[in-house]
Amino acid sequence: MEAQTPTATLSDCVDLSAYETYDVKAKKIIPLPTEQPLRYVMTATAQRWDGRWMVTDINTQGGTEC
Repeated sequence: MEAQTPTATLSDCVDLSAYETYDVKAKKIIPLPTEQPLRYVMTATAQRWDGRWMVTDINTQGGTEC
């Protein structure tokens, strides 16, 4: 917290196992691509500016499974 611009890296598990995309016109669920992992680690970088944490980068590229 003593740095000029404090920075933090956060990790979380993204779980798409219950996620659905729905085509309103066709009135049907669009399945996820078969190569899409259903659970993976996502990372985010945040910086503290004017007393508030601001997310400055999000990596949703699908890291390791969680």
